[in-house]
Amino acid sequence: MQAAISLIPEPYTTRIKQIWDTLQEHFGLKYIRITPIPHFTWQLGEGYQEEDVIPLLHEFTLRLEPFEIRTQGLNHFAGESPVLFIEVHKSPKLKKIHSLIWSQLLPLTHEASPLYSPESWHPHITLAMEDLTWEMLDEVTAYLQPKNLNWRFYLDNLAIACQHTDGEAQVEHIFRFGQGLTESFDCNLPVE
Repeated sequence: MQAAISLIPEPYTTRIKQIWDTLQEHFGLKYIRITPIPHFTWQLGEGYQEEDVIPLLHEFTLRLEPFEIRTQGLNHFAGESPVLFIEVHKSPKLKKIHSLIWSQLLPLTHEASPLYSPESWHPHITLAMEDLTWEMLDEVTAYLQPKNLNWRFYLDNLAIACQHTDGEAQVEHIFRFGQGLTESFDCNLPVE
């Protein structure tokens, strides 16, 4: 699996990791560590045609400038087990950039997830999932409620993340706004 994500800048990356630490310490919630990268996701699929996606995102991010992101507290998704997250405000600028990313990547994505289409997209920073139960949700939410999770920061990147068959995720390529592709790492995904 591969995803187009944005990495959260400091000091918020450290704050998110501290929340993950306290949730593990107090509630035993550690599944989130399989994706140890504080981020939010723009688009997700089984895989990208990287020979086309990398130059496309390089050109796309060359034309972008850093812009402000706001978060607005806790929320959760319903499902078999809840997903607890920090809500990312869908500003007009964020929605416009998402729509451009979605439309440009869609033809180059194998099995794109419809959850990330412009009609369904709900940008968020995940705090707990999979090992969080419905019985625990109220207690975990009450525990986090006193924390200030209404943040403002400038976003300056788009990245491609990959997920290995064991579920662990890592960053594969980082594109900086105004600079394009700045870093690449070997993800060691099997070639299909």
